[in-house]
Amino acid sequence: MAEQKPAKDDVAKSKKRMIGALVALLLVAVAAGAFALTGGIDMVADLIAGTPDAEEPAEQPAEEPAEEPAEEPAEQPAEEPSEEPTETAGDVEPAGDGAVLPSGSGDAVAPPAATAPTLDQQNRMYAEQIWSQEQIGNLVADKIASFSLGSVTRSGSTASVRVTANYKSGPDVSGTMVLRDYGGTWYFSSITRDGHAAVTPSVSGDSNVLAAIMTAQQNNQDIPKAIVSGGYTTLSVDGVSVGSGTASIKISLSGGSAPRTAGTITCISKDIGGVKHWFITSFARN
Repeated sequence: MAEQKPAKDDVAKSKKRMIGALVALLLVAVAAGAFALTGGIDMVADLIAGTPDAEEPAEQPAEEPAEEPAEEPAEQPAEEPSEEPTETAGDVEPAGDGAVLPSGSGDAVAPPAATAPTLDQQNRMYAEQIWSQEQIGNLVADKIASFSLGSVTRSGSTASVRVTANYKSGPDVSGTMVLRDYGGTWYFSSITRDGHAAVTPSVSGDSNVLAAIMTAQQNNQDIPKAIVSGGYTTLSVDGVSVGSGTASIKISLSGGSAPRTAGTITCISKDIGGVKHWFITSFARN
């Protein structure tokens, strides 16, 4: 009976060892699970492979500051510098055309300012037209059927043309028509009967009337030049149309060396001292 006790003690000790082993295994399993959940396996793998040291320098070049210098040239369009010279060149061509066209059109529209009549010369023409109101007024009133154009006498810049006004009623009236050359442009200055030559009193011309005379006569040179050169011998009045401040006289010119042509004498009015005065602004070819 006494020999059975040691066996029982061995069994009890074996059970304790087994229970202890099971507890240890459970603790190891729990620790392993926690280790795996916290990424411990990857950390151990990284430590063994030495990847942290290799990855850290690889991540630094990938940082944005290193890429910005490469992006800046790309962000600045290479086209902008090339567009500016293109636009400049485009501006130069129209400017070149513009420099030529105004020059050409300016010559066609009006002579350069340096060759235009001075203000004193313009005032002289204005005063001489005032002195010519008898003939100009009768022309606007449709009292004259035609003018016979005679000899032309030139003295310096002045051309004096002998004329005879053939009235529709009453005797013919002889006189002189004067044109003056300023810088190659001929301007009508006066038309008066014999014994009533134009005078040049000190008169300041109306700016609007003078502007109309200068522009219209500069733009219409064919008929004045032909008259001065003796190209016509007859100026016929074909009809008169009068408005509140303007008058248009239809004319035809023939005889002499120039071909027959039709045209218009244009007049504008200005009240001076309560009296309506008419001014010839142009002889224009139709």
